[in-house]
Amino acid sequence: MVDGMQRDWRELCLAVTTESDPAKLSLLVQELIEALDKAEQSWRYSICSLDAITTNRETAEDVLYG
Repeated sequence: MVDGMQRDWRELCLAVTTESDPAKLSLLVQELIEALDKAEQSWRYSICSLDAITTNRETAEDVLYG
């Protein structure tokens, strides 16, 4: 990581494609995997929260059944 901040996965992808040092490449790939995992958790759990599902179900029932 640079300056203690996580880099964007797109930036890491670019860095992986241009890195020739095997040790640095390994570190970059690990950092990329972590960034992708974190991004997936962020969108997966924000979309599928139980409150959102309950709210959407109630709204759909109101529209369909009055």
